[in-house]
Amino acid sequence: MTFARSFVGRRKEIEKLHQAYAERRHVLIVGPAGIGKTALLRRAQDQLPLLVCEETSSLRRICESLERHFGWTHRNMNVVERKNRLLPYLARREEPVVLDAVAFTPPRVARFIHNLIERVPVWITCRSSQPKDIGGVWQHLHHFERIELPALRPQDTADLIQSAIAAGRITPLTPRQIAKLHRIARGNPRAVEELLIELSSRRYDLDDAFETKLLNLDRRIHYAAALAAARNGVES
Repeated sequence: MTFARSFVGRRKEIEKLHQAYAERRHVLIVGPAGIGKTALLRRAQDQLPLLVCEETSSLRRICESLERHFGWTHRNMNVVERKNRLLPYLARREEPVVLDAVAFTPPRVARFIHNLIERVPVWITCRSSQPKDIGGVWQHLHHFERIELPALRPQDTADLIQSAIAAGRITPLTPRQIAKLHRIARGNPRAVEELLIELSSRRYDLDDAFETKLLNLDRRIHYAAALAAARNGVES
């Protein structure tokens, strides 16, 4: 069972993205896994015309992701020809290009991003902007406005949980229990969502220390299993 993750907080970050869009600035959105980088992009995409590329691990995957937006086929073109076709077209569109979940960029990807930022506004999401984590593109990041996503505030977590209660997905919780879930999740939106999924599947006594630890253990086990399944799907 999955929930459509509610969007809470992040008002300042959304305002910064609107301002960056109006001024055609490059943006770097940084934060740990599950903190809501992609959710922030989706909310911005609801309000602004953005071209989002979700496959960024190689130049071929970037080309494929962008080409899907335009309904292009690459026939017998090699990846360099496809890249050379994309760059001038993206420049003519003048639409910000969003590269989601950028990790270690190999040289060809770093060069593509460098060529791209000379033509259009580029927004990047990543877990870390350190050279060892993001690769060769780090040397171009001084062009970017940096937006770091903090953990959710206790009230933001409470709002997420109350929306799940109002929708009948979980049974009502006391303020003390909600505060306990916030501490377990450490303000991470994905962890909050995973806890809600566990609470929807069985009853846990959140006033009992053992039951609370069991809830978090079940969350971690199911997350690890989902991650392994996703990796196996990519490898196959």
